[in-house]
Amino acid sequence: MKFVINQKVLEKTLAHANCIIERKHVVPILGYVLLDASSDNVLTITSTNMDMTIVDTVKCIVSEAGRYCLPAGLVYDIVRKMKAGADITFEYSSSDNSINMLNDKAVFSIHYMDADSFPPITAFDYDVSFSMNTSVLKKALEVAKVAMLQDNSRFHLNGIHMHYDGDHGDSKIKFVATDLFRIACVSTVAPKEAKNLEPLIISKRTILEILKMVDGSFDEEVQISASENRISFKLATSEQIKTEFSARLINGTFPEYKTALDVSNDKILIIDTKQFVDALDRVSTVVIDSTNSIKLQITKDKLILTGNSRELGSATEEMDADFNALEPLEICFNSRYLLEILKEIETPQVKLLLAQSNSSTIVEPIYLEAPSEIDMIFAVMPIEIVHS
Repeated sequence: MKFVINQKVLEKTLAHANCIIERKHVVPILGYVLLDASSDNVLTITSTNMDMTIVDTVKCIVSEAGRYCLPAGLVYDIVRKMKAGADITFEYSSSDNSINMLNDKAVFSIHYMDADSFPPITAFDYDVSFSMNTSVLKKALEVAKVAMLQDNSRFHLNGIHMHYDGDHGDSKIKFVATDLFRIACVSTVAPKEAKNLEPLIISKRTILEILKMVDGSFDEEVQISASENRISFKLATSEQIKTEFSARLINGTFPEYKTALDVSNDKILIIDTKQFVDALDRVSTVVIDSTNSIKLQITKDKLILTGNSRELGSATEEMDADFNALEPLEICFNSRYLLEILKEIETPQVKLLLAQSNSSTIVEPIYLEAPSEIDMIFAVMPIEIVHS
């Protein structure tokens, strides 16, 4: 094997590989990447942890085809420290039975494992395949993941529920997450090829890894393929690198969430999004208990936010608001839960649909015109008001 490749390109592909490769592993070969240099000047770099697999293909100059496994972490560390943008030569050395890496005046001789030792990568048969714009996918996942459960106590909530929805005459793909205290639901127009998409749950680990790979500014399509227990993303992560990332799906049933969003809350609070975020952030500074409790006192044209802490003191802030109910309303929220939702809303104003102090609240952006790419809606549960 002998090939020459650009340092920056190789560093990026090895960064992909090291995202899923565990530093400590029972099976040594799982700490290696498979380098396959073909005679048509293409290098394929494969990594796996058995649940997730990444296959990167890049153009390079191949003088002699060959396949070898090299330690992923070591090679990545070496490449990162080499001269940026320079060419790196890989070649098999028969004298010491190793793979040499040459860059400028530096030479590294790396021990390898045979390619036959690498776990076989199965070519999966997927039931459905469709394409989405990378920036749309990135935005949808980033918004929905706000409400993902952050521990593994309920594995079926430890990810994002993705499904096709044609219930109201509109063909949508929905990305939904919940931690049982709030719900985030993101919708985007579904291509016709997605009509047969069965509901599935993408794991949190898979979500975080695909977000690292997807460059929202790189306006390309990502091909998504899915079966009963696996999902695949094929995308161009740069002009030189083509990536296929596949992962096992979570085997479980996502809770019925639609009824929690389809509520008849008739008390409507309209407020400036940025001012609301800033006020919540300031008032919550004094709140250090586990509930992060902030009380909202809402009247026709005013909102008062109050935070209290026995250890630190209290904070109050008043701001203008538009509330359609005749009677004032008091309601408490976990400030962190509410802030994380509001920070995903980019419209100048936000609408809160309220009912009672113990009923869930719907949070929606106020669009001046129909959203062009994605629509979003949130539900957040209040916490009990404790009167002092």
